[in-house]
Parts: sequence; structure tokens; C-alpha cells
Amino acid sequence: MKYKKIIYFTLLFGFYLNFSFVISSKFFDEKYVKAGILVDNNHFKEALSLYNRILKDNSEIADYELSRILNNIGFCYYKLNDFKNALIFYKKALEIDNNYVICLNNIASVLMTQKEYNQASLYLAKAYQLDDMNIKVVFNLFVANYSLNKKENSLYYLKQALNIDEDYTIKRLRKNNIKAADIEKLRKYLKK
Repeated sequence: MKYKKIIYFTLLFGFYLNFSFVISSKFFDEKYVKAGILVDNNHFKEALSLYNRILKDNSEIADYELSRILNNIGFCYYKLNDFKNALIFYKKALEIDNNYVICLNNIASVLMTQKEYNQASLYLAKAYQLDDMNIKVVFNLFVANYSLNKKENSLYYLKQALNIDEDYTIKRLRKNNIKAADIEKLRKYLKK
């Protein structure tokens, strides 16, 4: 019984600490949630406006939160095909948190749209070192290596992507106009 009380109070205290952090954190501000909803509904200009208002209204944003907001601003610009500003904000986020895997992958995505696969590979390599099970990073490593005609490397990452999340990988291959028959040939080749 004594241990049950200790566990109960430990859990209760932990919940209190987490809950008070969430309540006091500006990161969970109503504007941030609204901006996220706007992004989810493809209203990127409106989301940009809200994110910029959050930055303007909150001078003391913690680094973790600031890096996420800057990354989200970069994402909005990316979706608006403003790759120059997307890179600027992604890199600002990365200056704050240089181990931010999503941001590293986002920078690589912008660079790949500009056919700068060598540059993209550098960011992806760092992201991969931090999280070798991130399907987006692994798939983008496949694309970058494939685009650089590095067949062995591209097949290695494709095999890994299929092992991590086959459905995601197949969808992305199809999105990149790879035919179902070719996907099946790749699968058989990789199983050898």
C-alpha cells in the first residue's frame, strides 16, 4: 500500500509539473494552435501572418519554441513556392537548434527542388545521423542519391525506406511517377 501511494503521488506531481508547463508555455498559445490549423487547411499566407504576430507579441520565446515557429514559417514559404524565404527561416531555426531533424530535412527538400542534390545530401546525412529511422529523411536520401546517379547508395536507402514504412515509400515512389511494375521490380531486386 505504501508503494502505491508513492507511485500515485509521483505520477500526480509529474502530471502537475507537465500540466503547469503546458499552461504557462507561450508555445501552446491560441494563436499558435490557430496557425497550425491554417497550415493544415492550406491557408499558408494567413498562417504566416499569425506566426509573425506570435513573434512580434512574445519577446521571450524559449529557444525550442522559437525554432519550431521559425521552421513553421519556413514551411509556409515552402508551400507558397517562395524557396528563398523558406531557406532563410529554416536556417534561422537550425541556428537555434542545430539537431532539429525535421528542419534539416526541410532544408534538404528545398535544395532538392532546386536540384542542389549534393548540398541536400549534407543536410540529410546529418539528419540521418540523428534519426536513422525517420522515413522522410531516409526516403529523401534515396532521392538525392538516385539523382546523383549513386545507384548503390540509392538502393541502400530505398531498401531501408521500404523496411521502415513500405506504404509511405510506395506512395512517394508513385508521386515521383515511378510505375507500379517498376516498383515491383525494385522490390524483387532488393530482396536478393
